[in-house]
Amino acid sequence: MRKCYTTDRMMVRLADPEFADMTAEFFFRNRKMLERYEERRPEEFFCPEFQKIWLDIQRENARKGEWYSYYLFEKRKPHTVIGTLSLSRIQYGNLCSGVLGYRIGGERQGEGFGTEAAKEGTRIGFEELSLHRMEADVMTENRASLRILEKCGYKKEGYFREYFRINGKWEDHIHMAAIRA
Repeated sequence: MRKCYTTDRMMVRLADPEFADMTAEFFFRNRKMLERYEERRPEEFFCPEFQKIWLDIQRENARKGEWYSYYLFEKRKPHTVIGTLSLSRIQYGNLCSGVLGYRIGGERQGEGFGTEAAKEGTRIGFEELSLHRMEADVMTENRASLRILEKCGYKKEGYFREYFRINGKWEDHIHMAAIRA
């Protein structure tokens, strides 16, 4: 796995503790928007010191081949994180699959960065990791994310009731998947 990939408009960089200030700023800047889709974070999560430890854990998981966390940077602003991309729950053997995850900061949503990130993550999963199947789970109300996955070739495979607890409430999710051609 490479540490950096490029798309038309972005650099997709593997987690690195050197990003701690930038990631802390990204999460702090987007904390209210992200709380709609993720658990609330403790205050220390938004500090560079915490982020440095977290990024080191992410880097170690990538070294083990279990979970790849990338940070998205616009090429023309290479020192500002605009989002994240992850490939997790990597399994080989009879399953040969992984889970795609992505988030784009609120100020950059609606500009196509989510689609660009999801396409690159899917490409990495299929071409670099040689996975047969990529999956993603999306809250039912997140229509933008469902459109992104559809553009990337994902199909709806299921509906999971009360699948993830977010901010104390069990949320339904739509299960999407793409199969390598």
